[in-house]
Amino acid sequence: SVIALLLLWFTRWRKLRATVRAVQRADIAAPMPVGISPVQMEPGLVGIFRPMLLLPEGITERLSVAELRAVVAHEICHYRRRDNLWAALHMLAQTLFWFWPPLWWLGARLIAERERACDEAVLAAGNEPETYATSILKVCKFYVQSPLACAAGIAGADLSKRMETIMENKAVARLNGMKK
Repeated sequence: SVIALLLLWFTRWRKLRATVRAVQRADIAAPMPVGISPVQMEPGLVGIFRPMLLLPEGITERLSVAELRAVVAHEICHYRRRDNLWAALHMLAQTLFWFWPPLWWLGARLIAERERACDEAVLAAGNEPETYATSILKVCKFYVQSPLACAAGIAGADLSKRMETIMENKAVARLNGMKK
């Protein structure tokens, strides 16, 4: 079972690495390298120690400038939070302790919470909720989700719940030390 999970992760990782090798550098302002991929995979942050933002070919024809800006802002949030590193560490724990169901539940919660945190950051940066929600729906319509949990993308977690939360656009109360 540990070996089976390792083989599964390894196979998916090799596929993702092949995708990264086929990218062309893009001239998009971001704190990390940006590449255009011929593979029609959702925009996402790939890599753990030197992450790269991968955008699929033709995305500029499918998304407006404001929608693309919101998508890139979402991925920059994943980059700043080091979500790929934390997801990889969780995948390792999940592989070693595959027999413990709470760890699998926790993995799903981590994905949902990292997406929620990035959604909140995108809206807090001044992006319009309608524009941002539309960009996510377009990405889900045209592109395939990343094969690995440690490759942060925009289409993760419960989509209908995310759309509802984005459209509500409620300011999140900050937790003080006592509440944490």
